[in-house]
Formats: sequence, structure tokens, C-alpha cells
Amino acid sequence: MKYKIPTIEQCYQLLKLHNTPDHIIRHCEAAAGLAVEIAKKISASGTKVDIDFVHRGCLLHDILRLCGKGHEDAACQILKHDYPELALAIKKHAYRAIIDEEMKPRTIEEKIIYYADKRVMHDKVVPLMERLEEGHRRNNPAGCKKTTAYIDSLIVELEKELNAGE
Repeated sequence: MKYKIPTIEQCYQLLKLHNTPDHIIRHCEAAAGLAVEIAKKISASGTKVDIDFVHRGCLLHDILRLCGKGHEDAACQILKHDYPELALAIKKHAYRAIIDEEMKPRTIEEKIIYYADKRVMHDKVVPLMERLEEGHRRNNPAGCKKTTAYIDSLIVELEKELNAGE
């Protein structure tokens, strides 16, 4: 199913409009590159994937990254009027979304956007566990280590589902 999505040029205009720093844009570009690679592989195996949707979702997923915790919700708010499906997919890239029945990524596109972000450290694609450990050190996620370990295990399962490991 085709959803309304911005052009690549419109994505960069939105990033500029919201003063997204260059280092965050490079992270988004790296995630978009990985996501497109995964989407093409999945598409080649016969599963329908909206590759442009995945690309634009990753380009914009951290548009408001520096607004702090809840940047996923903030991005959803600014995009939902023009691009409701894309806004929801971006909202679902939050680390903890995978354990929330309402918010977990369900479509193949949402799963790819969620996963690609988890593989990109700054602007480099790295092994999943390296990226997750770095994120834990940087963000010190609230909650117990048991929850973090459970979330990480679900992301590892998602990696297997997407056949996206290194």
C-alpha cells in the first residue's frame, strides 16, 4: 500500500526547518542507507516493502532528536498532519516501543525503521550489540537491567526476522 510521503528534497527541507544538526542528519542518512538495503533484500525475497517509505522514515526519524526524551512523539506531532502513517512509524522507533502492545512496530516498514536506527552508532553501521551497549551507556535507560535485557533480546529476534545481521 502506498502512503503519502515527502520527497527526498522535502525531507531535507524539513530537517533544515527544524534545525536538525548535521551530525544527526548523518545518523539519519546512515540509518536510511541500511534500511533501504534491508528493504531491498526483503523485497527480493518476495515480501512487499515500500522502500521509499522506509527511506523517508529513516531520514526523518530523529528530526527532533535534540528536543530530548520523547523526540519520537514530538516528530510524530509535527509530521502527522501531512504524513500520518510515516509519523506513526517514526513514533514507533523509540527503544521501549517494542514492549508496548500499542506502540510496537508491526508492519515490515515500521520494523525496518526501528531496527535500522538500532544498528547505526552516530553515522556508522555497527553490530547490533555494540550499538545497544553504547546506547545503554549514553542513555542509561530508566528501569531495571532485566527490562533492558528483555528489550535487547526482542531486538535480536527482530534482527533474525529481518535476516539483517552482519
